[in-house]
Amino acid sequence: MTQSFNSLTEELRSVAQDLLREGKVNMFIGFGPGTLTARTTPLFISKPDAAAELTWSPFCANNLAGYLLDYRETNETIGVLVKGCDSRSIIRLLQDNQFPRSRLVVIGIPCAGLLDSEKVTLELGPQTEIGDVTDEDDNFLVITTTGQHRFAKKDYLLPKCLECIDSNPVICDHFTGKKINKVNELEINEGEVNERFAEIKSLEALSPQERSGYWDGYFQNCLRCYACRNVCPACNCRECIFDQAGPDWVSKRNNLSENTAFQIIRALHVAGRCVDCGECDRVCPVNIPLRHLNQKVLKDIDELFDAPMPGTDLEQQPVLGHYCADDPDEFK
Repeated sequence: MTQSFNSLTEELRSVAQDLLREGKVNMFIGFGPGTLTARTTPLFISKPDAAAELTWSPFCANNLAGYLLDYRETNETIGVLVKGCDSRSIIRLLQDNQFPRSRLVVIGIPCAGLLDSEKVTLELGPQTEIGDVTDEDDNFLVITTTGQHRFAKKDYLLPKCLECIDSNPVICDHFTGKKINKVNELEINEGEVNERFAEIKSLEALSPQERSGYWDGYFQNCLRCYACRNVCPACNCRECIFDQAGPDWVSKRNNLSENTAFQIIRALHVAGRCVDCGECDRVCPVNIPLRHLNQKVLKDIDELFDAPMPGTDLEQQPVLGHYCADDPDEFK
């Protein structure tokens, strides 16, 4: 099945315009064109005519659900566009009572995977303007000012998309487009599809010294900029322990010990609530593979509790947020 992203964009604009014109939402959060090749930017609109500025393509990387936290104390009704992975964040925010369902309108859109903007820009050049994009199942056909370019999904998708389990939103009030097959059924090698947690299993196979060296090599570069925390919908405490002046749980010093403590505390804090949207990976300025840390926790929880991916079921409480008599007890 081929599908033009321009036609999906037009359908999305129509839905957003109707919601704003009919007063069903005070604001709509979607994507607008970016200033760089293969980039888009979050767009906040409150007037129906502004819907013409919305766009949708495999370059819409941000998880927009996190922006709801900026409006949790207002009285506004917010419309927000979500992909499959982002929609799991919506469920988690609702379960954490971080945003009332009565003030939320969720617009879902199918996602055939997100292209790695850096790889695409290297191919196209930084000055190339992108027109329409078409989903051709195994490839994306990108029409630009320099001609047509095909990008094979198995080579150009973001790593998280090759393990995607929800190509369609798990919760939405309006669905734009047509539902699609799971991206993780994409054939990576002849006869093989991408195995979930494959990279985590490779890390687990390392010796403790090798694993320590792997993470030390990354954590020593951590800037403690907190971009990973600030972008994470699961990091929704009104006062973060890393901002507290006292008690001084983790000092502000930037060194391997303090940086490691920060990253491990954050990973454990979101354990059972991380929905694997990959935003921490995307925004890290020094390219620390933070998703690996969170995926290790997700894998352990899956094996220990046979729990579904957090955020896939509104009725399913986070595995570490409730007690069951048959929970595994390895401490006896």
